[in-house]
Amino acid sequence: MANFPPVKPTSRSFKPGVYPQKAYRSLNGAVVKRTYGNKPYGATLDLSFDNIPDASAVAIVDHYRTQTAANSRFRVGSSITAGMSSALASRADASLDNLRWEYEGPPEVESVRPGFSSVRVSLIGEIRDPRYDD
Repeated sequence: MANFPPVKPTSRSFKPGVYPQKAYRSLNGAVVKRTYGNKPYGATLDLSFDNIPDASAVAIVDHYRTQTAANSRFRVGSSITAGMSSALASRADASLDNLRWEYEGPPEVESVRPGFSSVRVSLIGEIRDPRYDD
């Protein structure tokens, strides 16, 4: 399993996943919710890399191409969560919930000046498949 390239983001936005639930509404309008699992899914991690060398931008784009072509999930390393407390980092890197990341869409690359670019990446965390992930 490949890890995300070790490039430190300028900023990141993290949303923890949701639990699989189904709501049932009775004829009188009362709602009962049923949870169908003990792990959340669908966590999101939006990363911004501002003014990074083009070599780092190429590493991110190549990682996207490789992982997406193989339909593979991956982990994010400590460079992505650098600066967070260890408790928050374990949630943001999805290791606490045993999730693996995949790209929600292609990276957005903006050329800033010769040799430097800004890159935006959106990742989604899904429950890992032990047959293929790890």
